[in-house]
Amino acid sequence: MAAETESVDAQHDGEASRIARLRHLFPSGATAAAVAVAGVALAATSLAVQGFNGHGLIGVVLGPVLALLTAIDLRHRLLPNLIVLPATAVVTAIVAASKPGNLVGHLVAGAVFAGVLLGAALLSRAGVGMGDVKLALLIGIALGGQTTTAVFVTAAASLAVGVVVLVREGRAGLNKTIAYGPLLALGALVAYFSS
Repeated sequence: MAAETESVDAQHDGEASRIARLRHLFPSGATAAAVAVAGVALAATSLAVQGFNGHGLIGVVLGPVLALLTAIDLRHRLLPNLIVLPATAVVTAIVAASKPGNLVGHLVAGAVFAGVLLGAALLSRAGVGMGDVKLALLIGIALGGQTTTAVFVTAAASLAVGVVVLVREGRAGLNKTIAYGPLLALGALVAYFSS
């Protein structure tokens, strides 16, 4: 019985530690205010444009999550599982409840997008990370067939950022890394609001 209690205490301490680390990653000050305003604006716009339905609710979750992840990734080069994975579960539940006939297509879109980024992560040394892979899963499940638009927008934005870095830094720019999460978020939001 004592071993079970210690195990539960250790799990609780581990969870508390993860939450404390997550709080440390959250933006503060003016950045936190900007993220909050952007998140509320994206959620409200989603409902205004898409309506109070499954697609609108996906945007209510996706917009604020992408705003927060963008701020975190720009500062820390990290996309926390404690944000990405629950958001993926909620979006999957919304798709399942509102578009049960489309769920498989949304899951396939998420798996394919994540698979492509997983391949890129395995081939690159410091480029795409596993957080980007999990974010691609979220985006693909949220967007379904619109994921292709997100991929093209993300690729174009990535190319533009890469060119700017090379022009500014020269050959040294080849060794620079960029936060890929914000580019994924941009692609996702353009695709979402164009559907």
